[in-house]
Amino acid sequence: MASLTKGNPTDTGQKKQADPKPNTRQETRRTGTLIATESVEEIRSAEMARIYLEKGLYLCPQGEPITPTSLKYCLHQISRMPGITVPIGKAVRAAALLIEEFEENAVAETIRDTVNTQLSSLTEDFQLLATNVKEQIDGRLEERLTDLDKYTTRMDKVISKMETNNASLPQNRTHPAPHGHRSYTETLISPPRHVDPRLAAKEGIRARQFMLEGITKDSKYGEMNNSQLKTELSKILRELGLQGKGIRAVSRQRLGGLLIEMESDNATAWLKEEDNAKEFCDKVGPDAKFKTRTYNLIAYNVPITLDPENEKHLAEIHEINQVEKGSITKARWVKPIARRSPSQRSAHLILTFTDVNTANRALTNGLLICHSKVKMDKVKKEPIRCLKCQRWNHYAKDCPAKEDTCSNCAGLHRSSQCPNPLKRRCVSCNTDEHASWSRECPTFLRKIDDCNSKHPENALPLIPSDEP
Repeated sequence: MASLTKGNPTDTGQKKQADPKPNTRQETRRTGTLIATESVEEIRSAEMARIYLEKGLYLCPQGEPITPTSLKYCLHQISRMPGITVPIGKAVRAAALLIEEFEENAVAETIRDTVNTQLSSLTEDFQLLATNVKEQIDGRLEERLTDLDKYTTRMDKVISKMETNNASLPQNRTHPAPHGHRSYTETLISPPRHVDPRLAAKEGIRARQFMLEGITKDSKYGEMNNSQLKTELSKILRELGLQGKGIRAVSRQRLGGLLIEMESDNATAWLKEEDNAKEFCDKVGPDAKFKTRTYNLIAYNVPITLDPENEKHLAEIHEINQVEKGSITKARWVKPIARRSPSQRSAHLILTFTDVNTANRALTNGLLICHSKVKMDKVKKEPIRCLKCQRWNHYAKDCPAKEDTCSNCAGLHRSSQCPNPLKRRCVSCNTDEHASWSRECPTFLRKIDDCNSKHPENALPLIPSDEP
């Protein structure tokens, strides 16, 4: 709107009035609100409003973003402007307080929404994590159950084949197992939960092993390595008609024999048949034969009047204990006779049995030797002590030491040539309280504990067999 002016139009010669000033007279509306005509005409946008408020120092600081808080402070400033009536000032301050309450509610609502969103996201993440963990556990459990089912099925087949073989060879079972009872070997191969799984694995391997002797260095197989022996012997088995899997491994033993491990129970049962075993040995060589497994037992406190080299003494042991002739093939003293004290009247004896059931009955009942009842025990796996340097875990033939060390006095000479046989010194413990060969040596006792943990069969009271 154009500015309003007063007066008549100017005549010629009449003095012109000065430039009219804008009319700042306030108009009163029916509501009673005072509005400056000049402000209404000039402020047409939010930007113009901002400039106007900043110029009047109602909105500070200049250039900052507009927030509910800044508007609240601006309204409080406006309510204190000169010329503002009391009702208008109260109304403006009331609007400022409502804006403040609105801001607090908006902030609280924003925080609540943010927290709810974060909690929802966290809950979903935890649910997803729990689902994934449950799926992994279920998968692992299913795999273990599947493996257990396969193992149980395989062991059931082994037991079934063993029962079939034992039924066809009744002479190998002196005391057949009654119905519903299992043999010692069967129990170890398919063990209850409390049996050491390593023991079950060892017995399963041992059941598939054969010892082949008579392979001389001059023969075709004398210079072959283990891999070549496996290839050649497997070829012979296939020529003889063995179907499926054959030999798993062949290893040459320290005393010259070949330890053969079959790959399956079927192959083991096939090679156990007398005709097949004989044909196999004939193909390998004229001197080849399967060696029967032997079992060493120790007899405690045997009278030293026994002569282990005397065949009549061994025959007397067979006769007085009602043991089948040939069941005990060898006997030897544990400690050399030279180490005996002058007053010694008994010593420990090692007996070698060829029949496992006879050996187990001797372990259970003991033996009569030289009219004395002696207690028997298994010869257990023990740590290896070098007889050259008196150290552990290697044999004398593999010893790196240049000189011998005495097991009596720890001197640099052979034990058999010790000039002071009564002197005692332990190489391992570096003490004069005992000799290196003493079974009371603390180092030896620690080695025994380590060996027992590696060979759980040491804890078995009897030798695994087909007896119930």
